[in-house]
Amino acid sequence: MSDPLQEAIEQFTAPGQPYAMETALIDGVQFRVFSNAPRNLRALYAAGAAHGDRTFFVYEDERLSFAETFARSAQLANAIARRGIGKGDRVAIAMRNYPEWPLSFMGATALGVVAVAMNAWWTSEEMLYGLEDSGARLLIVDGERLTRLLPVLDRVRAQVVVTRHSGPLPAGVVSWAQFIDGVPADATTMPTIDIAPDDNATLLYTSGSTAHPKGALSSHRGVLHAVLGWESGAALAAHLFPETVDDDPSEVPAMILCVPLFHVTGLNVHFMSSFRPGRKLVSMYKWDPEQALQIIERERITSFNGVPTMSWEIVQSPNFHKYDLSSLKAMGGGGAAMAPEHSRQIAAKVRANVPGTGYGMTETNGLGSSIAGQALLARPRSCGRAIVPVVTIRIVDAAGTELPRGQTGEIWIHGAMNFRGYWNQPEATAETLSDGWVHSGDLGHMDDEGYVFITDRAKDMVIRGGENIGCQEVEAVIQDHPAVSEVAVFGLPDERLGEIVAAVVMVKPGMSLAPDDVQRHVGARLARFKVPERVWVQQEQLPRIASGKIYKRGLREIALASLAGDAT
Repeated sequence: MSDPLQEAIEQFTAPGQPYAMETALIDGVQFRVFSNAPRNLRALYAAGAAHGDRTFFVYEDERLSFAETFARSAQLANAIARRGIGKGDRVAIAMRNYPEWPLSFMGATALGVVAVAMNAWWTSEEMLYGLEDSGARLLIVDGERLTRLLPVLDRVRAQVVVTRHSGPLPAGVVSWAQFIDGVPADATTMPTIDIAPDDNATLLYTSGSTAHPKGALSSHRGVLHAVLGWESGAALAAHLFPETVDDDPSEVPAMILCVPLFHVTGLNVHFMSSFRPGRKLVSMYKWDPEQALQIIERERITSFNGVPTMSWEIVQSPNFHKYDLSSLKAMGGGGAAMAPEHSRQIAAKVRANVPGTGYGMTETNGLGSSIAGQALLARPRSCGRAIVPVVTIRIVDAAGTELPRGQTGEIWIHGAMNFRGYWNQPEATAETLSDGWVHSGDLGHMDDEGYVFITDRAKDMVIRGGENIGCQEVEAVIQDHPAVSEVAVFGLPDERLGEIVAAVVMVKPGMSLAPDDVQRHVGARLARFKVPERVWVQQEQLPRIASGKIYKRGLREIALASLAGDAT
């Protein structure tokens, strides 16, 4: 019996087709790659510039066209180059989703410089760690991040440039205007430099099972294959299921930028995927469901993609019915599991084919699996099928052997979009990346139709509202408190955020400690989203398993029972 999906893949990837594929050797591993992929990110930006005066980036009352965005990023690239910063160097970006964020990213990567997307929620010490770990030569920040950096500014070795800042500048810090002074505003030509597909492009910090976030390094080819992966996947879906296509050629594609650009979703799914189709991005200062409803109506937003809680808050708004949301063709989110009721409500209140979700990681540049419309409504707990023709997903046992359909194991992901490794951490890289396969650390199974279901997490990590939080990192900070003898950090389910951080602490004999003492201690050293929302303090030693390790699963079960008792 013929397989319609495989036939479509062969048709779409045949020589001469827009998504034609060939094989390439990348870091010693054979991958299928797009024959017609742009050579580098600079070529992607040039493709965007071809859209000319069409609106690209909107922030409050500011609007930049594609042509203006390219020109201003070229101006910044020239300013960076004249400081002697070039190919392979690192430029860090730490700010809200202001227009200067994409301009900074484009200007750096168009030079072959590695863009370090720093978490804008980091504390001063976390920012300093990222700068020192990456070896960034230049840091571009907004006023809020500069204020946060002041306690450690004397230890920052990078040149600091600030935008959206009022008041006097600290010694050694220059404004955006000062930095680009002398470079013509109409300098639309980027400095000449050869950037190969497999040259390094991005460094995104991700939490996991280590005490500090790890820098995931990706190439130009990796990012571009994530972008083209979503494109080709959508084209295949439209070919196979034309009845699901809700296409109005008069409707200009538009998306709300409601998640941070330092995340792979904001960077690749929202920003980088907008150049080729000429999609408008409308950036929000911070998340607000009521403001999002206004933007959808005013800007004729065609697709909404945030963390699942954002879609839920939109459809649950008491003012939902007051707005014209007829432009929406897709609505959903990734970064965390979408509750079945969320997708059902989106389908009921917007349109049946609108809800969608997916699965990906920083290490896969966000590309992985996807599911939408009736398929999602029929399988509400699935994160979808592999986004072909780029992605291959397998379920493996502890030895890395692929398991039969239906059996639970670790989810591994293969494709040319995968990251190259963790920055200066070869051992961590070897644990996560082998022969082109990313070991997700998530446990799940695949059904007979190829749909993936995530059932548990192998890595010691909490995902709170799309933010990855390494339990070991939080434990290390709590352990530094003078009254703490030992600690265990784990995740608890939360209807709105997916998970929240919880901690059980053993206090040292003869000392006292309250839950809010622990919370204040963590909040002074780590970003707010990493502060445990539930803390239990006890005198007894934490329970162990046979190996001597703390029995976190048992502690979690006790915590859940305690919360259930409180509720009754």
